[in-house]
Amino acid sequence: MKKKTKWLLIGIVALLIILVVLSKMGTFGKAEGLKVTAEKAQNRTIIELVNASGKVYPEVEVKVSPDISGEITELTVAEGDTVKKGQLLARIYADIYNIQRNQAASGVAQSQAQVANSQAALAALKAQQEQAKKTYDMQKKLFDDKVISQSEFNIADANYKAAQANYNAAVQGIRGGQAGVQTAVSSLDKANKDLSRTAILAPMDGVVSLLNVKKGESVAGNSFNVGTEILRIADMDKIEIRVDVGENDIPKVKLGDSALVTIDAYSDRKFKGIVTQIASSNNGAATSGALAGATNDVTQYKVFIRILADSYRDLLGKGNFPFRPGMSANADIQTRRQINVLSVPINAVTTRDKSDSTAAPVAGKKKDDAEIKANESSTSDMDDLEVVVFVKDSADKVSKVKVTTGIQDINFIEITSGLKPGQMVISGPYEAVSKTLKKGTKVKVVDKKDLFNEK
Repeated sequence: MKKKTKWLLIGIVALLIILVVLSKMGTFGKAEGLKVTAEKAQNRTIIELVNASGKVYPEVEVKVSPDISGEITELTVAEGDTVKKGQLLARIYADIYNIQRNQAASGVAQSQAQVANSQAALAALKAQQEQAKKTYDMQKKLFDDKVISQSEFNIADANYKAAQANYNAAVQGIRGGQAGVQTAVSSLDKANKDLSRTAILAPMDGVVSLLNVKKGESVAGNSFNVGTEILRIADMDKIEIRVDVGENDIPKVKLGDSALVTIDAYSDRKFKGIVTQIASSNNGAATSGALAGATNDVTQYKVFIRILADSYRDLLGKGNFPFRPGMSANADIQTRRQINVLSVPINAVTTRDKSDSTAAPVAGKKKDDAEIKANESSTSDMDDLEVVVFVKDSADKVSKVKVTTGIQDINFIEITSGLKPGQMVISGPYEAVSKTLKKGTKVKVVDKKDLFNEK
């Protein structure tokens, strides 16, 4: 009897131990199911964004270079100064150009005097020609009447021809002298222009964004080639950022799209912007190095975004202009907007094999390079995939629902068909949505903070 009681007690203890272990394992005593997070499908406003980074630039920036060579003798501005059109910026040593101007003026006076002298001499030659003509006419009549000899007539004829030749030569000499006057005047005009070019004037209103020279330095320049860059003047009333957008996103971007711009120097502010120009390698629509360029095997295009002045007007009263060329910036370009449309978290949408044996993340989730290349090179595999979400029913089981999607932002994606408002979709964890969940899987919805807790 005692032996039976002993084995009974041992059996009871063993049973209790098994029950405790099974309870710890969650076999009973706890709600069954895979821990997941879930969220209702509901209407939201979705704004599709294209994010890109770049630099701050003035829309208009002019390089100022001299047209003559020489030493900088005066520099009236510093970097950051505001200037007006026509304001003196610098002077180049002018003495040599003064000398050249005076020499040119002397050349004009000399040429004009020579022409005047030639014109006075021409009058005397004209009188000589007329007198020789009269003598010739008289001698010819006498010769015809056989009053004088042939030799006497020949002398009169030769004198007349010589007087006529002298007069014609003088006329040509005056014409040459007048051409010399014009040449001298042109030289004087050039000398005057060169002298005036010793004063470097501002070509426009703006801010000195870059100063490359100091007083005493020599600069080079002429009328045919770009000279030494002395400084740059920027129109800081119109500021833009130039960002690089990848070839996959560039078709989404349109002229006039709105953008929210952040600048590292003002990281707590968002400035409003508008797309004003998009580079095109086909028609060269962009300039200043703005055409498409390849970086790390990814073709990118420059997009120009003007920062609206109203969004930074409050910063203008703090002294210096708030932005400087070259500042780092980031832009969220708002390419499309859908108001009050059905949407779910991006993490809730995945692509599954139609046989449910494989899985792949939906567009918008992070993929490594190998996965991207594999997906791009396997069109036939994509034909076997469908975009789905997993919907939880009242029995805490999930069903796979095929959906079609629209635009997305960084958190949510538009659902154009397949779901109704209020349906509970599984949004995490990533591994469960992309691979683990199957039709009929039992789930337990928990808060995100409790998703990976063991209890």
